[in-house]
Amino acid sequence: MSRPSDHRRSQNERRLKDLKMCQLCASTNRVQAHHIFEYAKGGPSTVEGMISLCLDCHQRMIHKDSEIRIKKKENHITTFGRGGK
Repeated sequence: MSRPSDHRRSQNERRLKDLKMCQLCASTNRVQAHHIFEYAKGGPSTVEGMISLCLDCHQRMIHKDSEIRIKKKENHITTFGRGGK
């Protein structure tokens, strides 16, 4: 999906704030910005609305058969549950 340039800037800023490190497993390999509030369902494209995740955690643990939930409250992010296959 093509994203506006301000959205891509927010994604890059999120990765920089998280030191380009996955916030679930601490990997620095292929880190992406994941939208905590689904972008496709109207979630914001703000730095605060994203979390940095490596490709493996992003795809396998968050999007595929996952029971992991990410909860955001006042700039504090917590995760709970277990990942998918």
